[in-house]
Amino acid sequence: MCTLAAPADGISISCSSTAAGESATSRESFTLDDSTSLHEVQAFNSGRISINRQAEGKGNNSIQHTIYGKEYALQNSIESQGEFAATSSTSASAQSATMNQNMGGSGSLSLELMGREGARDALQEARVNGGSLVSSQSLTAGHGISARQSTEIRGQEGSVLAGALGSDNVVVARGSFEGLGSMKADLGATTQDQASIMGTASIDGVPLLSDHTFRAISGNDEGLGMGMSGLRMIDGGLGNFDMSVISSDLNDARSRSYTSKEKSDKASGGSSSSYALTGFRWNEKNPNIQLHLNPSNIPPGIKAESARDAISAAASTWDEVVDKNLFKDESTVIIDYNKEVPNPFSGEYRADGINMNGFRNFGNNYLAVSTYWTDLTREDGYYSLIESDLLYNLDFEWTDDLKQAENTGKLDLQSVAVHELGHTIGLEDLYILDSSDSRKYDFEQVMNLYDGPQRTLGNGDRAGAQELYGVPEIKPMPDKVTLYRMYNPDVKDHFYTTNPYEYNTIAVNYGYLQEGILGFISPINSTGTIPLYRMYSPTARDHFYTTDPNEYRTIAVNYGYIQEGKVGYIYASGVKDTVTLYRMYSATAKDHFYTSSLNEYSTTAVDYGYNQEGIIGYIFFK
Repeated sequence: MCTLAAPADGISISCSSTAAGESATSRESFTLDDSTSLHEVQAFNSGRISINRQAEGKGNNSIQHTIYGKEYALQNSIESQGEFAATSSTSASAQSATMNQNMGGSGSLSLELMGREGARDALQEARVNGGSLVSSQSLTAGHGISARQSTEIRGQEGSVLAGALGSDNVVVARGSFEGLGSMKADLGATTQDQASIMGTASIDGVPLLSDHTFRAISGNDEGLGMGMSGLRMIDGGLGNFDMSVISSDLNDARSRSYTSKEKSDKASGGSSSSYALTGFRWNEKNPNIQLHLNPSNIPPGIKAESARDAISAAASTWDEVVDKNLFKDESTVIIDYNKEVPNPFSGEYRADGINMNGFRNFGNNYLAVSTYWTDLTREDGYYSLIESDLLYNLDFEWTDDLKQAENTGKLDLQSVAVHELGHTIGLEDLYILDSSDSRKYDFEQVMNLYDGPQRTLGNGDRAGAQELYGVPEIKPMPDKVTLYRMYNPDVKDHFYTTNPYEYNTIAVNYGYLQEGILGFISPINSTGTIPLYRMYSPTARDHFYTTDPNEYRTIAVNYGYIQEGKVGYIYASGVKDTVTLYRMYSATAKDHFYTSSLNEYSTTAVDYGYNQEGIIGYIFFK
């Protein structure tokens, strides 16, 4: 028996075949472009249904098909915007069924098979946007559900997904890329009593998932999951990739939406709603994550100590905005030449309990790779992270000097480390979000695409970290201290101090002229403040002040400056009763100059040979 319906925007067909009181039922719906042709043959025999279909065309097309039996339901789906050709075959009785479909095309295409038998599921998906897709998928039901796909994708965006739900576990594997690239996946998902996935997947020819990976994760009795993401160098800019596998006890497989909460926008730093969460975090009260660095094969021009300091500064960037102590305070990064730098593409990658940072030649177009591991225990809906490794590709040029990164196009190690450590603590990339999501286009966030050095967090980065680990305790503002300014015309050095004795003594004994009060700062770290570090070069006779911990350490080591500690704390952004603190530098005088006067900043920079170096922070004017 069949019924045909022809609504304004498409055609629907329903058919049933019954034998011995048990039926198989087929339901199809088609919404086709005028250019598309479809040919289908259906056969019925003693409770069985057989359907063979061919379709090809252009434009916008949608084909949906569901087959039902006594214990199962199978469904396939094709969505296309562009050119495609597809064939499918279905054979079904009340007790069992098989679906096969093949598709090739270009444009924006998606192909999906999903099946359920009792409480057991299996599915396969493949999608491309702005490219080409060739895929074969199959799905069977009867004695458990089994789904397979063999897919090749080329284009601007692509993704695959395979999943299986058993009686007591769930396994999901997914991979995606954005930015011109390619993907191959051969994945099988099966479920009877236990769910399992096997197969391989690669992006840009780089193997990321293998049978070895799936066996290691599925074979762990206590549950294990891993994810890998990173940046790719492509023609015309940067792209990304993401790959993950989760094998979890069904009791722990509760759903949660890891997106953003609505928060107010701010003019500087982008929107505070611009963040996304992976669903993973360090669930300890204070994780104190210990990072390790093997500086073997360190890029030319970078010292082991400065690489350590760059990664430490990146870790501190996240630590300073949350309530928990994320990274170990002292010796945040330990240099250890004996620790192995893992190869994430070897197929033998394993969690070893060490949060490793290192450099190696990848032999591909990936800039950096962040890999995380979870033991699948949960707290407040978040899977617990147990390890995170960060690896940097020596096939590209790196620097730890901010100005060099800005002027040469070399990759800034600290900026990339800030982004990758965002993954370490549980933040998701924004550039993988749907094109309709405004967060995707907020490039003031570190967790968006790397389009140049960015060592400071955007408002969304900060809000996402605080969503995971809490807002820092609000400390009352203590009595402010005076920041004095002096100048020595003989050595051409500006000098700033909060010590009245130093101000008076220096002015009298060392030829400095007292220039009065620059402003007022905090003696302790309060909410919203950052350290103001002081250095001195006896060679250049220059006092230098910075709020960048890496600059403080690197300048002190590499440029002959002596670290002289913290002057105090200034605000990272403007608050009531504060003014902007500007920074300048004269290469001729070898003098760093700081002022809160916009007129002085502009005039001095132009008339006295100082280069404007921007805003260092905000200080009180009363």
